[in-house]
Amino acid sequence: MSDSKFLKESNNKHLLSESEVKFRALTDFAAVGIYLYRETFIYVNPAFERITGYTLEELRKKKVWEIVHPDYQEMVKERVLARLRGEQPSPRYEIKIITKDGREKWIEISASTYKEGDYFVGIGTFIDITEVKNYSQKLAETLTEYKAILQAFEGYIYTVSQGFRIRFANPKLEEKIGKKIVGLTCYETIFARKEPCPWCSVPQVLEGQSVQKEIKIPKQDKWYHVVATPLVYPDGERFFFHLMVDITQQKKTQQEYLRATKLESLSLLASGIAHDFNNFLTAILGNLSLLRLRLQKKLSPKEEKLIKQAEKACLKAQGLTKQLLTFAKGGSPIKKAAPLKDLLEETISFCLRGSDITWELKVEDDLFLVDVDTVQFGQVVSNLVINAKQAMPQGGRLWVSAKNLVLDEPQGSLKPGKYVEISFRDEGKGIPEKYIHRIFDPYFTTKKEGSGLGLAICYSIVKNHGGHIEVFSKEGSGTTFKIYLPASKKEKFDTPSLVQQEIFKGQGKVLVFDDEETVRATLREGLELAGFQVEEAQDAQEVLKRAKDQTFDLAILDLTVPGGMGAKEIFPFLKSYNPKIKTILISGYVLDYEKHKEFDAILKKPFTLQELFETIRKLLNA
Repeated sequence: MSDSKFLKESNNKHLLSESEVKFRALTDFAAVGIYLYRETFIYVNPAFERITGYTLEELRKKKVWEIVHPDYQEMVKERVLARLRGEQPSPRYEIKIITKDGREKWIEISASTYKEGDYFVGIGTFIDITEVKNYSQKLAETLTEYKAILQAFEGYIYTVSQGFRIRFANPKLEEKIGKKIVGLTCYETIFARKEPCPWCSVPQVLEGQSVQKEIKIPKQDKWYHVVATPLVYPDGERFFFHLMVDITQQKKTQQEYLRATKLESLSLLASGIAHDFNNFLTAILGNLSLLRLRLQKKLSPKEEKLIKQAEKACLKAQGLTKQLLTFAKGGSPIKKAAPLKDLLEETISFCLRGSDITWELKVEDDLFLVDVDTVQFGQVVSNLVINAKQAMPQGGRLWVSAKNLVLDEPQGSLKPGKYVEISFRDEGKGIPEKYIHRIFDPYFTTKKEGSGLGLAICYSIVKNHGGHIEVFSKEGSGTTFKIYLPASKKEKFDTPSLVQQEIFKGQGKVLVFDDEETVRATLREGLELAGFQVEEAQDAQEVLKRAKDQTFDLAILDLTVPGGMGAKEIFPFLKSYNPKIKTILISGYVLDYEKHKEFDAILKKPFTLQELFETIRKLLNA
């Protein structure tokens, strides 16, 4: 060999060795996997070994697609073979592999080929993107969840800049406003104000606080629960994140609950006072009746007038006890199916007679019947009309209407069903906003001469009828009260039977049971005057002793006796001694007749002797 040829071969070997050294240095320290292959692996760098868990020696025995996840194996095989044939399939793609220890990894591949002699050799990079893929997956799931939350959330969500500009608003808020609101000021767009809201939480949030509060928007007549918290975007810009939920209905329910609680706390006191008061009135009315019966034709016109005035005063006092009994626990109205038109017309006409108030009544044709206690509901109408009259001292106009209402879905405290809606609208001075939520509270009044019971009584009576009452008012713009009463299931209204009064004379034995001595004495004298033999009892033991030893035709029994058994407890024993005995239940409480069906008759105190005699006549004649 010549020196020149030897030198040339030596230089070529040196250059090849230098290139291999550089290649090794590049691939050994590369962060990504690098590999050469035909169908099997020819060479892989250390990064490739770390990613797959296989050594170069192990990989030289495997075909390229054998470490690929089954879902992608066929695709990789097709592309490897196509590339080795000199074709050019997609150079970049993502696949999953199975590592030596069985883990799944996401890999991003960049592949190409170069020609060596008569065949192609594949070369590629191998990047582990498992963490990125998992992060992307979690991000996509999170975004999906957040989108679902935004769609399902019943409240309003929005973010605001330090300049009060809206950066984001959920679909429900934009639907409420009726337009796209990003970029607009929150106080103008959401709250219809010309300056930042007085309840704004931005100052506290600027200090890093998270704020929760309840706010009322006067112009919307709405209550909201608001949560505000700091929000910092990746670019460092600070915003304020708001959640706003409409709690108007909950507020109204809460106010109704508090109002009902106050009424409940008064019920025991009112019940006791009314009971005792009715006992006194019964004695007074009874004695007045006795006085008239004893004197009969000896009464002068002046004396008769004095008795009538005393009776009239008792009946007025009876009206006060009815108001107290409205609060009494268990005081149920005595309801009958009735039309409302005549009741409304008569009561309004009576209350406004001689005043400067003009009025208009509009009643829908075929108005549903309602089950009402006409006395109690007449009191509701009277109180509302007088309230309107007092709100218009210089005169004005009152509009009253009644119409049918059918609810397919719950509305506030009203269940689905048929109702009659009664509206009272005046053009008076209105009610200041700060008083609206207290308007039905017992003893709350803004009038110097007022007792604060009128509207509270209305509220209680309507509730006891299974209905609902609400008020709408704006200072200077009048007031509207709306009442909703359940429609009756009856098709015809109940007509009271009229009984002709007659002079009553009776005979037989009567047992009078009442813990109040004046009531017993009055009833005894009246019954003896009518011709009855009378025995008295002031407690349950005395009743049972007399009933066991004697036979009575009639027993007049007081419902409630403090500290002892009353009529309900005595009744079974009384009937066991004498099954044919007639019974009259008397009470100073408002009674639910359905709960006392075992008695032959019921009389509410105070009652006159004439009412007692008429009841006895019916029972003993029967």
